[in-house]
Amino acid sequence: MRNKFKWNLLFNPFTRIAGWQAFALGMVFVLLTGVIGAYAGVAFDGALDSHITETVSMRDSFLFLGIDVVSIVVILFIAGLIISKQLRFVDILGTMTLARVPMILLVLLGLFVTPVSVEEIMANPMIVLYNPGLIIFSILGVVTLIWVVALMYNGFKVSTGAKGSKLIIGFIIGLIVAEVASKILIYQIF
Repeated sequence: MRNKFKWNLLFNPFTRIAGWQAFALGMVFVLLTGVIGAYAGVAFDGALDSHITETVSMRDSFLFLGIDVVSIVVILFIAGLIISKQLRFVDILGTMTLARVPMILLVLLGLFVTPVSVEEIMANPMIVLYNPGLIIFSILGVVTLIWVVALMYNGFKVSTGAKGSKLIIGFIIGLIVAEVASKILIYQIF
């Protein structure tokens, strides 16, 4: 019984922690992700995107993460208001920030990945297959993305108290809009 409960916390810690506590813990991980990401060359240039780059400045790393978090929180808050009457901003803020914790795995792995320049890929697209770190990063990136989306969904569900198709449609549309909004903001700034 206990083992099942521990595994459940990996995908839904929001039954135990939400609001300001979740926000504070999530921000610690967001800040660590930004610092390590700048050194590792991992850029989060979209609400759900991560890429290995040759260089990313500390400023850009934090700008990317800031835009990502704000986009997700604001858009999912608006989506939550549409589908629920019992929504508090602090709950969305906390759960969506805490849901980004698994991203720390990508920046830690990024420390061991040798980036491949765009010119090298254009000259020889098969070069990517000879970079085991990049392959592992890509596979772990997909697994981490699934984990983060599952956490966001559960956080959204707990925060809104919504159920059924209204919850699913609201979450999916909100997540897509947040991704598009973050991409537009990042590309407008850069």
